[in-house]
Amino acid sequence: MSYKKYVLVALVVFGGLLLPSCVKNEPSVLKVFVRSSDFILTPDARVRIVSDIKKGTPEYYDEGTTNGSGVAIFNLDPLFDQYGKKDEKVAYLTIYAKDTADFYTIGTVRAKASLTATETIILED
Repeated sequence: MSYKKYVLVALVVFGGLLLPSCVKNEPSVLKVFVRSSDFILTPDARVRIVSDIKKGTPEYYDEGTTNGSGVAIFNLDPLFDQYGKKDEKVAYLTIYAKDTADFYTIGTVRAKASLTATETIILED
C-alpha cells in the first residue's frame, strides 16, 4: 500500500473512534400523570419527586405542578449526571402528589438514563 492509503486508513479509523463520542444522548425524562379518584386527569396538582437513597440512587429532589393536561414533566439529566461512567444509570424515585387535599398520595417509579419513564398517580380522597 502506498503512503496515501495508510494515511487514509488511519484517518478513517481515528474518525470512527471520535464520532460516536460526540453523539448526545436522549434526555432523561419522567412524566407523572395525576388522576383524581374518578380517574380524571388533574391540572395544577403539586408533584414532588425524591430519590430513594436506600436503593443506591444519588440524593435528588424536584418539585413541579401538572400542566393543563394533568401531566408533570421532570428532566432527570441532573440526577444521572451524578452517576459515574461505569455505574448502571437506574434511579428509584418516590413520587408525592396532591391537589387541594392536605395530604400527599405516594407512588414509586424506576427511571433509566436517556429514556422516558412514566407513572400514574391516582389521588386518594
